[in-house]
Amino acid sequence: MKKSVYFIENMAFSYKENHFELSVEKLEIEPGTIVSMLGPNGSGKTTLLLLLGLIFPPQQGQIKVYGENPWTSREKVLKMRRELVLVPYPSYLFKGSVFNNLCFGLKIRGVPEKEWKNRVSEVLEMVDLSGFEKIPASELSSGEAQRLALARALIIKPRVLLFDEPTASVDSNRVSTIEGLITEVNQKQGTTIIFSTHNFSQGFRLADRVIYLSNGKITEYGHENYFSGKAETDGKISWLEPKKGVKIFFPGVYQGRITCAIKPNQIELLPYEQKEMISGLNLFFGRVTRLEMADNDIALIRVSGTLNFRVNLRIEDLAIKKISLSSEILVRFAPEVVEVIK
Repeated sequence: MKKSVYFIENMAFSYKENHFELSVEKLEIEPGTIVSMLGPNGSGKTTLLLLLGLIFPPQQGQIKVYGENPWTSREKVLKMRRELVLVPYPSYLFKGSVFNNLCFGLKIRGVPEKEWKNRVSEVLEMVDLSGFEKIPASELSSGEAQRLALARALIIKPRVLLFDEPTASVDSNRVSTIEGLITEVNQKQGTTIIFSTHNFSQGFRLADRVIYLSNGKITEYGHENYFSGKAETDGKISWLEPKKGVKIFFPGVYQGRITCAIKPNQIELLPYEQKEMISGLNLFFGRVTRLEMADNDIALIRVSGTLNFRVNLRIEDLAIKKISLSSEILVRFAPEVVEVIK
């Protein structure tokens, strides 16, 4: 059985100067998951990320990383810090060139120097900064600096990535690139990713699990599929566009920004081969990117594609519907099962 990445119990941390206290009764984060943290300014998102990044210890309670308390010795906390990377916002860059910024983490982790050039080129291409190696980091725009900070984290291939507002300073036309990287690194490398965001839609769209913080306390959202956007209506039925050109339809008359939820057990999966015979509202294409078995004979399926969905299906139906990891699939649900949350 895999150990949890983080196990937190009765943890508290406070800033005396502003009377703020973060209090976490219990929080467990499993390996290979994407977790988003939502909440208003001052709710505790950054403080929790700093604690998860082992920047400072909790004042009360405990935080375990892979089953161990990192704060039992200086050597242990330094060792565990090398298993994870925290990318703060605003990002902090070292003096010197982009290349030197990227190689710093490789050097202190003992990566052979002959590998540096190829790894630098690879991550710069990933964040759309190819050819920036010799440019001084001080000359980068805020968006470029944020992408360099992301590249500096990716280059060392940590087990855990912690992001504070990963797309906050990024141009709108590159937000999808960063979001795609988060998903890709998680799926291809199995990296556990935890990020804070003010973007409600982004948090639900990318994450396997959503945590909401308010006044230093945690509220868990359920496993429903959440989507946000601006609702429009024709007077009979309404829809929102969580992504440009992609619509979710639901009954009633709604206008303005809303969030909707669809329960995993109310979503139907259909063979992609039947696409020519299937029609209707709320029909989407995807691919099975995660497949897990629960204890109650239910398969937990993640479908990534036009939109990302979590779906529950009886295990015995997997073979009947010919569903396996990486298989192409159609996702369908009735407008009536969409719950509108204003």
